[in-house]
Amino acid sequence: MLTLAIIKPDAVSRAKMGAVLAHLERDGFVVRAARLVRLTRPEAEAFYAVHRERPFFKSLVAFMTSGPCLPLVLEREQAVSRLREVIGATEPAEAAPGTVRKLYAESKERNAIHASDSPENAQREVGFFFPKAELEGLWG
Repeated sequence: MLTLAIIKPDAVSRAKMGAVLAHLERDGFVVRAARLVRLTRPEAEAFYAVHRERPFFKSLVAFMTSGPCLPLVLEREQAVSRLREVIGATEPAEAAPGTVRKLYAESKERNAIHASDSPENAQREVGFFFPKAELEGLWG
């Protein structure tokens, strides 16, 4: 199964990409695609459109456009649910010990990593960053 993760601008700017990738690989995730990007405002607004009416939408867009991020297509059994476990709670203070956010997040907003929350969203989010031709044969 595939899922999407994004190593966010805070982790990239603090040189934590390698540590986060190593953490994910140790847990059995295989990187199938990766691309360092700097999202434009329209791209960030489109990606996070589901949150448009939420009070944090504008600050989320500003944060996600503040620097480069690293979208990743990851593969393993139960990829979506396992990645959510491995990254931990959105609020790093509430994240379990040893999770990505407990180790590398600065705050609830600057929380190091995004992960798809369902198989359906994973497929949509992967398609946002990676053309279907690049992932030929991976969706099974």
